[in-house]
Amino acid sequence: MTEDTRTTRGRLTRRQVLGGALATAGAAAGGVLLGVPEARAAAAPTGDLRVSLPAEIVSLDPMGASAAEESVRIVAAHIFDTLVVRNTRTRGFTPGLATKWETPDPNTWVFTLRSGVKFHDGTPLTSRDVKASVDRMIAQPGPLAPLWTAVAGTDAPSDTTVRIRTKTPLGTMPANLSLTSILPADKMNTAGFFNKPIGSGPFSVSSYRPQGDLVLAANTAYWGTPPGVKTLTFRDIPEVASRVTALINGEIDLTYALPPDQIASLQSNNTLRIQSTPSYRYYFIWMNIKREPFTDVRVRQALTYAVDVPTILNTLLKGSAQRMTAPIPSTVFGYAPQRPYAYDPAKAKQLLAAAGHPNGFDATMIWNPDSGPQDREIAQALFSYWNAVGARIKDGQAERAQWLDKLLKLDWDMDFQTNIVVTGDADFVLRRLYTTSANRMGYSNPTVDHVLDLAAQSADQDKRKVYYGQVCEIIWDDSVGLYPFELTATYVSRKAVQGFVPTPSSPVFTAVTVQR
Repeated sequence: MTEDTRTTRGRLTRRQVLGGALATAGAAAGGVLLGVPEARAAAAPTGDLRVSLPAEIVSLDPMGASAAEESVRIVAAHIFDTLVVRNTRTRGFTPGLATKWETPDPNTWVFTLRSGVKFHDGTPLTSRDVKASVDRMIAQPGPLAPLWTAVAGTDAPSDTTVRIRTKTPLGTMPANLSLTSILPADKMNTAGFFNKPIGSGPFSVSSYRPQGDLVLAANTAYWGTPPGVKTLTFRDIPEVASRVTALINGEIDLTYALPPDQIASLQSNNTLRIQSTPSYRYYFIWMNIKREPFTDVRVRQALTYAVDVPTILNTLLKGSAQRMTAPIPSTVFGYAPQRPYAYDPAKAKQLLAAAGHPNGFDATMIWNPDSGPQDREIAQALFSYWNAVGARIKDGQAERAQWLDKLLKLDWDMDFQTNIVVTGDADFVLRRLYTTSANRMGYSNPTVDHVLDLAAQSADQDKRKVYYGQVCEIIWDDSVGLYPFELTATYVSRKAVQGFVPTPSSPVFTAVTVQR
């Protein structure tokens, strides 16, 4: 017998790994915070840090159509502040712009703001700015909108108090707010604001050129610990080989998401430092379930059985990834392991024949180059495996803007890409991408919708894990997509870079110093 995807509900519940109760305001925070550096002695910022991200910075709007893009989240964490901050070690939340928060009733959240915070232009940050920012985030039709469907309204009873009312309890409120950048109410909607946006974060924008460099300057009046460097520059270097050359030559100081062969070639370079950590980042292949032949679960399962995941992993990603056993990475809160699909091309052919495609079928897979390590080679391997069972999948490689446009319009058969669970919480992926209302790949399952609503409404973290485990099982069995690899985050920096600590989520450079 070949392996199948079924696990019992009982086994799933017993396999839950309990942990991470929702942190309350003022709780002690150990480890690295997203957007807030670890405590260190305050010193005047000095020197320059030059970073090349693996993907282009497509926008400086942290709430727009590209709000879920990793590059956008990274720069937002340096320019803007949020009310609460995710602690990647404890998986709880600690104060940001809000010093405390409470829930006087299940449908109300009240936040007390930090006093004396100013935007980069010197204007005070008040509850009016917070309300306007939350309202803008909720109103945006972008990829984060599904996180906010339960909100009924916001108000600002005083300059230092913000109240958010929900239609139903929303236990994910802190996680949602950890993604909500606070912008100046009277400027955020003005023309050209996001060409050089104003925030209250540790860095301000000096200059930005699309498909070019973003240059940030230290905010020496920052309410928290000031940045370690005077200037933080994000260099746009699309090609991996060019990024590696720039790192070796000292044109940049740090980069990441390099393929294993490139990392191996840098091991002996004594001017460089290599740091790795498990990450929230992973590869997936979606199938458009509203399009034939992917409306049939047998076709979707066939494409999964057709791929030899261990061989691809050992050949192309050895040391930089591990096999996924759920539709979310094992590092994420809510992960529940499932039984992997075996590599079984004979079963794949049987399923295709049973679904009415004995001679296979034709389709196209869209993808954007350099979204992750070895993506070109992985894509070619997938095409080869699928073709061997009769699924003639054409190469739909496209430039990022064209790919994203097709993706959001559901104008595709299959989609191949990486994703990062920015919050480290399953809700960010499962409810944002797999509910009927999200409509990201045409998937609709009333049970999934209901269970994810229960998970979002609950503040009991043990219950939430069970709910997410149930959804992981359903999505896995429904073969909504292929989930082959979760990636290790490997950063390569010049040894002049000090104080950088890798985290499972997007990198933060606020505490970094450079000693040339």
